Amino acid sequence: MKHLLIAGGGTGGHIAPAIAVGEAAEACFRVSYLSTPRPVDKMMYAQVDNTVHVLDPPRIDRGMKALLPFTALRALHRARTLLRQIKADAVFGTGGYSSFYAILAAKTLGIPAAIFDSNAIPGKSNRFASRFCRLAFTGLPGGEKGLKCPFVHTGVPVSERMKKVPACAARESLGIPVDRSVVLFLGGSQGAKAINELAISMKEDVTVLLQCGTAEYDKIKNTANMGKNIIIKPFLDDLSLWYSAAELAVARAGGQTIAELAAFSLPAVLVPFPYAAENHQAANAAAVERAGGAILRLQQDIDAAGFGEYLLRLISSGNELKKMSAAIGSMFPDHPAQSIVSQLQKLSS
Repeated sequence: MKHLLIAGGGTGGHIAPAIAVGEAAEACFRVSYLSTPRPVDKMMYAQVDNTVHVLDPPRIDRGMKALLPFTALRALHRARTLLRQIKADAVFGTGGYSSFYAILAAKTLGIPAAIFDSNAIPGKSNRFASRFCRLAFTGLPGGEKGLKCPFVHTGVPVSERMKKVPACAARESLGIPVDRSVVLFLGGSQGAKAINELAISMKEDVTVLLQCGTAEYDKIKNTANMGKNIIIKPFLDDLSLWYSAAELAVARAGGQTIAELAAFSLPAVLVPFPYAAENHQAANAAAVERAGGAILRLQQDIDAAGFGEYLLRLISSGNELKKMSAAIGSMFPDHPAQSIVSQLQKLSS
């Protein structure tokens, strides 16, 4: 059986699709992963820990002076050594600096490589890495801009472990009355202060599910009115119950978050991170809004005091939510992980 190295780390948006493709690839490849030393990598790759290798490379997006040639060469050497040791037949990168060096190493060794980008504007690392790839996979429309290799639009892979369950069953499992309105607040794998503040400002008319991130967990838990109307977790590896229980989400607009919302047909108010590289989250949110699956609200334009009332009006408009649910649920091609694996098999043959 051929050996596939999947490289990606630094954020949940790089790691989640890496794991989703890895799960799908296990039927036809031996799979290993290459991560960074960041805490989010350790947390999210825990489920496949025995197949994970760690690389701590320098950034490549701050000009040649910031590359620090010695550390860059050392990272490339370590990536080349790893590919030789595991006898990799193909490399698949999902973004970040560990991904870039693995792809560059593959190019120098004659090993076929491909990349994936979940966003409407591909990251600088992926744009640069695409020069050394035979193929790229895109998650959102427009994600091919700036890529220097052929591409296939597959949509964003979501783990097969994430399963939709009936809303009533999900709410019962979470201890939420079945007749309560439920709003899910997500700031990404590391949380978001602005999203957290919106969540805890909600009135008791709805039940709030909040993934707040580990950095703010203690503060949010002490600030929030911890009662029947709010459930707070720092991070959940599997949000299936939360996605299933909610009728509306308020979320950042990373490509992976959007893909998971789409997998559960969960309409959303998307609040892009205003400092995301090249404002790519705003481009992501705009793509979903054009499709009819979400409403884009800029962080600086939100009045926290009135936001809760706005959400309640949206929830009470049942027909609008149904239309949004259908629109976001039909945004992506079917079975993106399997489509990617099929192409990787061809590359490695």
